[in-house]
Amino acid sequence: MYARFVTGHIKPGKFELATQMLEKKVIPLLKEQPGFRDEVSFFDKEKNEAFAISFWDQKLDLENYERDIYPKVKDEMAVAFEELPMIRNCEIANSTWYKIHAV
Repeated sequence: MYARFVTGHIKPGKFELATQMLEKKVIPLLKEQPGFRDEVSFFDKEKNEAFAISFWDQKLDLENYERDIYPKVKDEMAVAFEELPMIRNCEIANSTWYKIHAV
């Protein structure tokens, strides 16, 4: 299983917009993607920061999303972010939720 970390700075006053866009546009798109498992988003209003972690069955599923869908998501979410979010992908080593253990 793989995780995709997205971090960025939200424009002042745009937290509600970002949340609505995630709930109404991004998450429904994610749910349609093969291999998508879950999305967890965090907002720190004091620092204008946003963090999101999505979980994917296979690396290929994640790569397909990044290539085919994420460019559209990035363009739509740009109205809420000060700059392009930073992205990092990792293989999951341990998880109590998904019952994953390092080999």
